[in-house]
Amino acid sequence: MDKGISFYFGFESDPFLRAKKIKDVGFDCIITNADKKFNSQNGSISTQVKAAKLAGLKLSSLHMSYNADELHYFWEKGFKGWLLKKKLIKDVKIAHKYGFKCVVVHLQGEYSPVGEKRLRQVLDVCDKLNVCLAIENLRHYDVFFETFKNIKHNKLRFNLDTGHNNCFDRGFDYFKSFGDKLISLHLHDNDGTFDQHTLTCFSGNINWDNIAKNLAKHPNISLDYEIFCKKAYNLTEDEYLKLAIEQARGFEKLISSYQNKN
Repeated sequence: MDKGISFYFGFESDPFLRAKKIKDVGFDCIITNADKKFNSQNGSISTQVKAAKLAGLKLSSLHMSYNADELHYFWEKGFKGWLLKKKLIKDVKIAHKYGFKCVVVHLQGEYSPVGEKRLRQVLDVCDKLNVCLAIENLRHYDVFFETFKNIKHNKLRFNLDTGHNNCFDRGFDYFKSFGDKLISLHLHDNDGTFDQHTLTCFSGNINWDNIAKNLAKHPNISLDYEIFCKKAYNLTEDEYLKLAIEQARGFEKLISSYQNKN
């Protein structure tokens, strides 16, 4: 199984040197964001892709560009909602241009006919460009459930965020309800109190054994870690990457153990 990591994981290093370190430690791919507000820490999306390909890294998922306070407009009438639709279509086109397999999407707000129409228009573009929309499980899950209930489309898929599941709706089995739509992962841990985007060795308590059992049925999925190194850890970039790949490899072995039982 491929193992990936978010291109930015807490260190504002040179993009080309960072990509090389990610590859050299043993990761296969990256997940990233095309939002220009992150250019200072990541470089432009074209720079990130160039750095990744030069290092021999694959491109996994691309996160949508967004401001959390504006996401509810997508479901409301008016220019702001229309603009969010246009921005999401732009991200889909960027994903197609560079070769990302899907765009990870945050949906927040109150489900509505106008928002459904906009989402279907985005999915029409996805269909033409062969890019999937992977809806991520968040704190605001009503709109998540309503979207999958009302829209049946081959490009509408699911991105499982393990950390969100652990602290926002622990106990809900996303694999049981949406496993057939799973296309991408955001793997990270927390202690159940809030969204920490950490590794298990830093106060994590997720039941990885249960997740491994389910992922054993998805052998082609990339184990992508969306993690962040806090200053309090007092680690260098190299030290943190080493811890991250150790967890990824251990998790891969756990998944393989269940695949061998099947």
